[in-house]
Amino acid sequence: MVISVAVPVPLFKTFDYLPAEGDQIANYKKGQRVLVPFAGRKLIGIIIEVSSPVTKSKLNQQETFTLKHICLRYKEIPALSERQLELLSWASYYYGHPIGECIHTALPSLLRKHISEKNRSQQTLSTSKWYRTTKPFAGKKNATKQIAILEAISGHHHGIWLDALKSMGFSKAQLNALEKSGYLDSKSFDPLTAESEISKNIEKNSVSLNPEQVNAISEVFLPPSPFKVSLLQGVTGSGKTEVYIECVKKVLNKGQQALILIPEINLSPQTLARFQSNLDTPIGLAHSGMSTKERLSSWQLSESGVAKVIIGTRSAIFTPFKNLGLIVVDEEHDSSYKQIDGFKYSARDLAVKKAQLENCPIILGTATPCLESLHNANSGKYHLIKLDHRAGLGVFPKVHLIDIRSRALENGCSRPLLGKIGEELSAGNQVIIFQNRRGFAPTLMCNSCGWISQCNHCDSRLTVHSAPPHLHCHHCNFKKAFPKECENCHYTQLSPIGSGTERIEAGLRHHFPDTKIWRIDRDTIRKQSDMKNVIEEINQGDPCLLIGTQMLAKGHDFHNVTLVAVIDADSSFFSSDFRAIEKSAQQLLQVAGRTGRGGKPGTVLIQTRKAEHPLFAPIIANDYESIARTELKDRELCELPPFSKMISIRADSNIQSEANSALQELSSQLSQQPNSNNNNFQISGPIEASIARKAGMFRSYLHVFVSDTASRSHVISLIAHNWSSYRTGKTKLQIDVDPIDYI
Repeated sequence: MVISVAVPVPLFKTFDYLPAEGDQIANYKKGQRVLVPFAGRKLIGIIIEVSSPVTKSKLNQQETFTLKHICLRYKEIPALSERQLELLSWASYYYGHPIGECIHTALPSLLRKHISEKNRSQQTLSTSKWYRTTKPFAGKKNATKQIAILEAISGHHHGIWLDALKSMGFSKAQLNALEKSGYLDSKSFDPLTAESEISKNIEKNSVSLNPEQVNAISEVFLPPSPFKVSLLQGVTGSGKTEVYIECVKKVLNKGQQALILIPEINLSPQTLARFQSNLDTPIGLAHSGMSTKERLSSWQLSESGVAKVIIGTRSAIFTPFKNLGLIVVDEEHDSSYKQIDGFKYSARDLAVKKAQLENCPIILGTATPCLESLHNANSGKYHLIKLDHRAGLGVFPKVHLIDIRSRALENGCSRPLLGKIGEELSAGNQVIIFQNRRGFAPTLMCNSCGWISQCNHCDSRLTVHSAPPHLHCHHCNFKKAFPKECENCHYTQLSPIGSGTERIEAGLRHHFPDTKIWRIDRDTIRKQSDMKNVIEEINQGDPCLLIGTQMLAKGHDFHNVTLVAVIDADSSFFSSDFRAIEKSAQQLLQVAGRTGRGGKPGTVLIQTRKAEHPLFAPIIANDYESIARTELKDRELCELPPFSKMISIRADSNIQSEANSALQELSSQLSQQPNSNNNNFQISGPIEASIARKAGMFRSYLHVFVSDTASRSHVISLIAHNWSSYRTGKTKLQIDVDPIDYI
């Protein structure tokens, strides 16, 4: 008997081993972690199969081999369940990625490492609940953190779980100090006790739902089959989150668990707060901003069934569950669900497969569905549920265009826009300024010869930053000091061209010096607590200006925002990306949906130099469906996704000719295949990437379009079969199925 092990190497195969010396074969199970010798190293692997060997002598009578022994078998329960292995095996096959690397990506980082028995502290499954006592707070008035903790716990009469408090930014040491002073009580539970405690108070607050929301909830759970994909298309502010919460309550009442996927880490505090205020149950988080111990703890609490709800970003799709009853993918159209490095999976698509394997319903929720999901709904694969009206007092904003072709701009803002901003601030309202470009300006230009600052390592321009003054490449992170003169003609008059969030902020501070201004982009929001603090300030409702990139356009619910201004709506229209119009429409409608939510009427002002562009009419009418219909017709005529499957192969090399040669060889091999001359198989390329050189590497693409599953599988298998020969020299090939980034 031999043990097949998947190890984290870029090879499309598993490797056979014998049991550790002195160990019994019966002790080895699928999904178990083992330490194995591999190419002079020792690697953590996962057992895929325990079976009789198919010796190489059966394939080649002249060839002999000797199997190595496993070094160490970890005695904990299998790290991966049967269903997790099935999901990862399917993902490896579908995305054309080595199974060992797929599994390595899925595991928490602490399970990817070998820790000796001597130094390994046994992880224990435990959780605790915290309660506010009746003792009045007698501490210092400036003890803001302690006061915030007590206020947070006071709002939960049944107590609040430790994981929820940690996600709010409160530490165990702070809680212990307040407990020692008599302001808090805590109660610890082991998994079995926690299960009984959880079942007492699943429903915490009742939510008032409108008829559309009630109907949506019932349709999610319609018989006959538990597994069903529901595309919940609800306009911005229609109360999709309330639908999610009520659906989660239904599965919790049946003793099951729920997985909630969100596109951004920064959305986790507010999402957790919404769910925690309506559910009295342990809610775990799973995202890359957590510590390694916290990630492992969430993994174990979910696997044991203690954590009834897991909220996380794309990597949370690999979290194990004891009894999964529902999956929710919020903002399912968001490109953040696609991993763009290494194992290039789509968490949204894996969520659908996971729901199928777990035999549970899944909700894909958004106001602006991706065309792939809409196509699946139109063809009957998905069940379409609509929420056409805003919930509560929310009203749709009025959208107006500002043609800036003949207008002077002050740091990106036109005079009519500045006047409207002043009106709203004077009325005590909040304003969002949206510009999906950080930094002070997109580039620096010489006023004499027209020289433009370029990155030394990429075929891209350097972005101007003002605090501190420097030039920065956002592709490779190269930075250099702000030049005193032109590198070409030595002229000293250099001008920043265009406007980024920094420049807009500087201009608005000049116009509105007494107004609180928040800039929300990657330069100001570096960790989750930064975003949490800003959101708390905004939710107090005081007049302020919010200037931000797409971080500001996703999922936020600001009730006092009455004006949204889009600084440069045209920049995303003209692109070699065939999804440009789809992405532009989604972005504009999402950011427009941030206003008019709290009962106050909202206005959206869009600055453009292309007011006649056909996209604007449906945007003004809040009619995403007409945009989607037009785009789907165009895609069908051109045989582009979703009417075909797209596979992109990218070659990276420090020598440009080698990248093209590797793809040309692959293209020739694909063209020689028997089914390559029919209509099911189209090859495009090799072509250079839009940024041909990035971080010193030349990049080229080969695109393959297939119209059926068999052809797709054939292309993936061919590439996998010849993978090692393609990775010769200094050229690296990457395969991306259903790509988002391919230009």
